[in-house]
Amino acid sequence: MQHVIASARLVLQPVHMAAATALHALLGHEDVRRYLTDGVAMSHAWVGGLIRESAVSFAERGLGLWSAREPGGQLLIGLTGFRDFYTPPVFELLYAVQPSHGHRGLATEMAQAAIDYAFRHTGLQAVRASTDAPNQASRRVLARLGMRPHRRTAQADAAGVCWDQLHFVVSREEWQCRQEEGSAVLRTLEC
Repeated sequence: MQHVIASARLVLQPVHMAAATALHALLGHEDVRRYLTDGVAMSHAWVGGLIRESAVSFAERGLGLWSAREPGGQLLIGLTGFRDFYTPPVFELLYAVQPSHGHRGLATEMAQAAIDYAFRHTGLQAVRASTDAPNQASRRVLARLGMRPHRRTAQADAAGVCWDQLHFVVSREEWQCRQEEGSAVLRTLEC
């Protein structure tokens, strides 16, 4: 299975080593790493490991990480998909957008495409995500995705390097209801 997704404005393809430099630049951007990696600049080797981990995840779970580009475009616009976070591992949704492409709804579009793919093509029963408490932009994206607050994990430290984690979830049933509501609205608009 190719695992390629086309959304309204983007093409999502599984991450691969040819994109390692572009992914490293995206994940290394100060505005992206502030929350995604708690401000830590990750090495090229770490990004390579992330790509290998994603390939294994696609093979074993049918889900991993996708790079997002405009159709026919070469510029990496963002990253979305699923990977394990925390100990013990929790399989969660993640997304990151080039700051130059922010405030256009692309994070929501990418993440929604990943959620739709997960529920349509795998047996995943719930999609989970988390964000740092002060990350208002991510909290807005999660709300637009129909994800509901699930719990809060205290992780703040005295230096303010780590923040409390806010956990969100959307179940397969909740996602299906949203799909049906959207179809009903479209049928109403067509009348």
